[in-house]
Amino acid sequence: MSLHDDYAGFLAKFEPKRTTDDCYTPPHVYDAVLGWACQEYGLSPSDAVRPFYPGGDFEAEDYPEGCVVVDNPPFSILTRIVRHYNERGVRYFLFAPGLTTILSAECCAVCADCSIIYDNGAIVRTNFVTNLDRARARTAPGLYQAVKAAMETAKAPTELPKYVYPPEVATAAMLNRYSHYGIDF
Repeated sequence: MSLHDDYAGFLAKFEPKRTTDDCYTPPHVYDAVLGWACQEYGLSPSDAVRPFYPGGDFEAEDYPEGCVVVDNPPFSILTRIVRHYNERGVRYFLFAPGLTTILSAECCAVCADCSIIYDNGAIVRTNFVTNLDRARARTAPGLYQAVKAAMETAKAPTELPKYVYPPEVATAAMLNRYSHYGIDF
């Protein structure tokens, strides 16, 4: 073990531990989910509220009349959140972990099998739960396609500009190439 590895291990002890509760939704994915939910359930995007943010308290949140929570809550307390909203008549369409028993929730499980790369880099199989649907469980191929398209758009490489320099200008890339080919400059 090198000194560097030992030091990196020492620093790692102070890093906050990441869980599925730390999976913040990329805006393009949220927009795709919101768009699908609005189309599917006749919602207005202006009625959507997002009470789940660092330091937020969903239980103390003031939910306007007619609002709908469309958000990615902390998965570790999803059952508590669903119960809270059901008891208070708050409409919701929530992200949910795809590999756990979302069917045990007191609502409709929307199984879309979305593979989402969250802002922290975690790739999480994601489904959804809602009280907007009368079914106990359902599939959502359109939602799957919307999220998949959003993820592909995000992965699409952006074309970087190509710079052309006159021959008398030395660049790091050129000098790196010289070293690679054994040219001492």
